[in-house]
Amino acid sequence: MNAILKSVLRAFVRTARPHLKFTGLLQTSGVLAKSAAVWRPGTERVLVLAPHMDDETIGCGGTIALHARAGAAVTVVFLTDGRNGGGLGALSGEARERRQAELIDIRQREAEAALALLGISDMRCLGVRAGELAKSIEPAAEKLKGILAEVQPDLVYLPFFTDEHPDHRAASELLHFAAVGLQPNFMCVGYEAWTPLFPNCIVNIDETAAVKQQALERYVSQLQDGDYVRAAMGLSAYRSIGLLAARDSYAEAFFMCPVATYQTLHGEFFGTKARVRVQVAQSAATAATRTA
Repeated sequence: MNAILKSVLRAFVRTARPHLKFTGLLQTSGVLAKSAAVWRPGTERVLVLAPHMDDETIGCGGTIALHARAGAAVTVVFLTDGRNGGGLGALSGEARERRQAELIDIRQREAEAALALLGISDMRCLGVRAGELAKSIEPAAEKLKGILAEVQPDLVYLPFFTDEHPDHRAASELLHFAAVGLQPNFMCVGYEAWTPLFPNCIVNIDETAAVKQQALERYVSQLQDGDYVRAAMGLSAYRSIGLLAARDSYAEAFFMCPVATYQTLHGEFFGTKARVRVQVAQSAATAATRTA
């Protein structure tokens, strides 16, 4: 295994677990090499970053539905516009552009329907071109900064930074840039969408598994390209292994840690370049503040 990855995995357990136990959010289950704990979502202020419309349901749909049922304020921010969704096939030229314009509208309506099932009404869209999030960090960060300042989240759900999809991976860097100058103190909750992660907490979603599946089924345009319902529910079934003696259960797995720890781990994983970009942004924000 890559030495950097080993170091990161060790840090997961060392840095996050003591904090989670200290806050009282988690009850130790003693499973998954004693590095994961069972957590019950509550009334925390929640912000969900979803690179694409359906990522939120695949990665944490059952969990955010539990937050909503507990009375939490949940805001979902879709980072890209959905133009590269299902139904493009071999289309090219003007036909492709017309279909992409249709998809942007279709996927927003699908997302609204899916979130309604999960009990969530606060939906925001940054509108970055799908597939180009990594190229659009700075302008997208300005929009997200305003949302962070408004929502003041306790928890920010986002695809974990080891996810193999480029847009998913870029979401972490986007959050770092958006948080510059805000002195954030929220917890980052990394979820798995395209790539499984090494979890330090799991959530029993038996109460909301049915609505998670129903919400996924609202993304009809995406189901043309793959059986995401079966894949997502299969992963949730597998994650229920962490619920000890549970049978016929479903769970979602996460890596949770303070935002400062998440930023450090992200920088260590991707090396100097990632750290330098954020440091430059932080320095610029500090200089601007002093000038003002």
